Amino acid sequence: MRSIFLMIVLCAAGLFAGARDAAADLSGRPRVLSGDTLRIGKETIRLHGIDAPEEGQYCENEYGRPFECGIQALDALSALIDRRSVTCVGDKRSEEGQILAVCYAGDMNLNSRMVRTGWAVARPAEQPDFASLESLARNERAGIWALKFLDPAEWRKKNP
Repeated sequence: MRSIFLMIVLCAAGLFAGARDAAADLSGRPRVLSGDTLRIGKETIRLHGIDAPEEGQYCENEYGRPFECGIQALDALSALIDRRSVTCVGDKRSEEGQILAVCYAGDMNLNSRMVRTGWAVARPAEQPDFASLESLARNERAGIWALKFLDPAEWRKKNP
């Protein structure tokens, strides 16, 4: 009888621990780490479904001159947030332990806005809805689409 009770307690504890890890709804004033990464409190949040140029990543402008597109992407996300509180909703973590989430400043979806303004590329396998927003940004030559750039994932492979 005691072993059955112990098993029930351990199973319940496992369920509650899993629920804590699975649901990550965070709110607060974020620190912007990059064009697709925030920190709220002690948690690092990766904007799910997008990929922005990295700090240290350069693109070329129309004259072939280097342009700090990673810093520009960070600045673009910072400007979207301004001084507002952010709410992030996600239930998964990256291999690095970051929460993968959709984040909002007020009612503005920051993930989709970064793609639409051209400062992040869409990852359709993660979030299919963002592909059409990327097409609009490309057609308008918004953000990085006005520059010669290496996809951020490719850039990371070449710059570990």
